[in-house]
Amino acid sequence: MFRPAISLVCLPINILFVYILIIERNRPPYNTPFFRLCIHLSIADILMEVFSTLFFKFPSFGVFPDTFYKENWSVVPIAGMQYLGHAQAFGIIFIAVNRFTAVHYPIKHRQQWWTPKVTKTLLLIQWITPIFFMAPLFFTDFKFLFSRNSGSVIFAASDARFHKNYFLAMAIVDGILINSIVLLLYGAIFVRVHTHVVVRKPGELALRLALSAFIIFICYLALGVCSLLSALTPPPDAWVYRTMWFVVNDVLCNSSALVLLALNRPIRKAFTRHLGIFSYQGVSTKNNSLLQAV
Repeated sequence: MFRPAISLVCLPINILFVYILIIERNRPPYNTPFFRLCIHLSIADILMEVFSTLFFKFPSFGVFPDTFYKENWSVVPIAGMQYLGHAQAFGIIFIAVNRFTAVHYPIKHRQQWWTPKVTKTLLLIQWITPIFFMAPLFFTDFKFLFSRNSGSVIFAASDARFHKNYFLAMAIVDGILINSIVLLLYGAIFVRVHTHVVVRKPGELALRLALSAFIIFICYLALGVCSLLSALTPPPDAWVYRTMWFVVNDVLCNSSALVLLALNRPIRKAFTRHLGIFSYQGVSTKNNSLLQAV
């Protein structure tokens, strides 16, 4: 009961966060590619939170009948999780690339690379490519059980070989390949900020945004580790790692808005202004060159 309650409490905050970023999208620094990427990552987080709550948490309270997880419906819950999970993954990758180019190549980042056309193309990739990751799931059936140990639904493909090969491949892609690439990008970002005074001195906002994105990525990194451990464990014994996966997934889905609000005062001011806590005084133009590089 605790996990669904947390989801229901955090969900309105995430929705309001996306709404405010959309409302503020024509004001600096919210009119930059970074915040467009944040909007779409937050949308993926919201959809994942809603989907996992409906199909993997509420059923343990009898919200859905057992027949929903049989026959033609059996693939829907796991296919949806794979689709939304990879939409989140691509969002995290593109944000990391955005922060990398902003710190290492600020002029090209602002003037050449992150054009509206490029941003739109990346967003299309974020939402279309996950279809190819979930497509193989429609070639097999899944069996679902309500686990009292995990408090949610557990699943296993009827074809044991398919189950092992597919989820191991996804775990390698998510837990090793994607995490390694993003970790290298953030390592290069923080080394650059630490060793170059020209970047570090005026780069407070850039560093905070990079730090915010890195904290969000840490949640995804932990999710990848849980996926890998679950894929390497036989289905009957994997409920422990799947339970951990769902807990970490809840943290990931609720982290984007909370982290960006906690570490970035301009975002926090816009958020509280729309809540009517205090009037808008305008975003400070200090470090204007940095704002333009966001």
